[in-house]
Amino acid sequence: MKPIQETFLELDWEDADEARQARDTRAEELQAQGFVCVLENLYNAVDGRQVFMIVATEAEKIDALRTRDSNRSDSRDGFRSRSLVPKRKGKSVAEPEIC
Repeated sequence: MKPIQETFLELDWEDADEARQARDTRAEELQAQGFVCVLENLYNAVDGRQVFMIVATEAEKIDALRTRDSNRSDSRDGFRSRSLVPKRKGKSVAEPEIC
C-alpha cells in the first residue's frame, strides 16, 4: 500500500490552530490503526497561510526497509553516497576569487 498523505489547509478551518488540531486528531487515528505518521507544518507561498500535512506509512513496510538496509554490506567497493546534494570538485560558486 502506498503511504497515505492528507493535507489540512488553514483556509478550510476557522484558524490555523483548528486545522492543526484536526491534523493531530487524524494522526492519532492512523497511529491507532498501526501506521507510522510524519507530521509537517508548511506554508502556502502564494497566500502565506499554513498547511498541515500527514504522511502515514504502514509500520511493517518501515520495518522491512530497515531490515533490508541493515543486511546490506558496507564494503568500500559497494558503498554509494546517499547524499541528495550533488558534490562539486574545485571551487564553490560562493567562494570569492582572489586576484
